[in-house]
Order: sequence, then C-alpha cells, then structure tokens
Amino acid sequence: MLPPACSEPESLPEIVQAVAAVPRLRNGSRALIGLFWLAALGAVYFARALLMPIVLAVLFALLLAPLVTLLKKWRIHESIAAGVVVVMMVGGVGAGLYFLTNPALDWLERSPRALREVEVKLLKLQRPVEEVREATERLEAMTSSNDNSRVRSVVLKEPGLGSVLFTGTQYFLIGAASTVVLLYFLLASGDGFLRKVVRLMPTLRDKIRAIGVARQIQQDIGRYFLTLSTINAGLGVATAAAMYLLDMPNPALWGVMAGLLNFIPYLGPTLCLLALSLAALINFDSVAEAWLIPASFLAITVIEGQFIQPLFAGRMLSLNPVAVFISFLFWGWLWGIAGMLIAVPMLIIIKVVCSHVEHWEPIGTFLDRS
Repeated sequence: MLPPACSEPESLPEIVQAVAAVPRLRNGSRALIGLFWLAALGAVYFARALLMPIVLAVLFALLLAPLVTLLKKWRIHESIAAGVVVVMMVGGVGAGLYFLTNPALDWLERSPRALREVEVKLLKLQRPVEEVREATERLEAMTSSNDNSRVRSVVLKEPGLGSVLFTGTQYFLIGAASTVVLLYFLLASGDGFLRKVVRLMPTLRDKIRAIGVARQIQQDIGRYFLTLSTINAGLGVATAAAMYLLDMPNPALWGVMAGLLNFIPYLGPTLCLLALSLAALINFDSVAEAWLIPASFLAITVIEGQFIQPLFAGRMLSLNPVAVFISFLFWGWLWGIAGMLIAVPMLIIIKVVCSHVEHWEPIGTFLDRS
C-alpha cells in the first residue's frame, strides 16, 4: 500500500512549482528592498534643504539638553531655560564673527593687489610650465589641418558670482533660522519628544530599549563634541602661537580659523593649510621666507591628527577608521560641508542603534574599532 503522499501523483507538479517559486519571491523581495533604499537615498539627497536643519537641530538639542536640565535644577522654567541656552549659543557665534570681521575684511581688501604680488613671486615656478604649454601649442598648430571652415560654438552663459553668492547666502540664512527655531522647540519640549517616541514602541522591552538608545546617543555625542572642541581649541591656540612667533599678521584670526575648520575631517585642515600658504606668500617677500608658515601648521596638524586625537577621541568613541572615512565621503557627497560636519555624529548614532538591535549587531561590530 502506497503512503498518502504518493497516492496523489497529480499534486507533485504543483508542489515542485511552489518550491521553485520560493527563491523567486525571495529575490523579488530583495530587489524591492534595494529599490526602496535607492528611493530613500534620492529623497534624502533632493530634500536636503528640508532635512538638513532638522538633523542639525536634533544634534544640537542632544548636545545642549544637559544645560537646559542644569538650569531646570535652579528652578528655571523649561521654556525660559531653552531660550537662555539658544540665546547664549547664537550670541557666542555672533560675538565670534564680530571679533573676526575686521581682520577678515583687512585681508579681503588687500587680496587684489596681494594676489598680483603672489603671481610675480610664483613666476619662476610657472616658467617651466609655460614653456611646456607653448611647445604643445606649436605642435598642435603644426599638425592641425588647413581647413578654413568655421564651426560655430554655442557658449552658455553661467550665472555671475554675485548671483551665486546671493543665492547661497539666502539659503544659508533660511536654514540657520530654521535650525535655531526648531532647536528652541526641541529644547523647550524636554523629554516630551522622547516620551512620544517611546509610546510608539509595541512592547515594554522595546520601550526600555528605546530609552537606553536615546540616553546612550546623547551621552556619546556629548562626549564626542566636548572632546573634539577641547582638542580643536588646543589646535587653535597652538596655531595662533606659531603664527605670532613667525610674525604672521592677525594670529588670532588664523588660530580661530584652524580650530573651527578642524571640525570638518580631512577637508578642514586642508583648506586652512591652503589659506595660510596664500597668506604667507602675500605677507612675506619671498617663497623661501613664506614656507615656514604652512610647514609649521602642517607639523601641528600632524601631531594633532596622528597622536592627540586618536589618543583621546579614538579610544572614547571606538569607531572603525575605515567606517569614519566612508561616512565622511558619503555625507560629504550627499549634503556637502554640512554633511561633513555631521558624518561622525551620524556614525555614532548608527553604531548605538545597531548595538541595541539584535539583527543589526553585525553592523555595530563592523563600526567598532576593536
């Protein structure tokens, strides 16, 4: 007597078709997931004007929330405490800009005449390049055809510098104002926003996990910015002292610039090095005298980047350097300079979340330095 499974041979093709359909469904679901992430990436890219103030406001809120909590312990109402913290932050930025305005304007006024002087100083270095270019042009003229026909070329007129600066400044001011307003509401709401997020969690275990994730993110980002600000302040002081000893005008300006630009990994120190090199060529009579300025700054940044920052920030954050560089490239491509500023904080958030979610623990392990 045959078993029941073999008593119905007509169902065998249906079973085979059902089993064969499982990989197709699985591959289809993977394709849908891939399309979803591509669509999400495109949405984040094109909606950066909307999302950037929100992300910056949330990061600043995580950083400044302990100050609001401290003021609340002094029996100051939460909304007033949030206003005091925001006013202090905006006032500090405004005071710094006011302090640096006159030196920066002085350099800008000198730049047209000084750039011509720099061009004369670099003329000796440009002569070999000019000779090669002239030889290439002569070779092209010799090998070109004698066809006298003229080809019309259409040149698109690009927007002027004034238009570009005006548009960029307008977007920057709108984004900065939106960030400040949203930051105030986030600080004034206190733990209300976190409580609403916790209510969305389905189980008690998920609610406890969400609270733990939020607390750890706030703690890690606060420690990161505090450590990085201390290191950058030391870099700024060292740069200002070096510029003062080397008779560079406005050493405080260069110290503040070095400290602020160092918040942007890789790109910030490079921009500061280029600016100092140009300023040194403007200020000193020869290239032989000017090279000490960029050389001294390069030595300071190498000591800071290779020894001091890994010793303090690296051990504290325990982030994979490869992941940090990839995050910097990704967010820089996505959101420009603002993306470069938030690259490491976003990596910290992703690492904390992955470390608390069981299915994402391998990602958290990859992001870890150890």
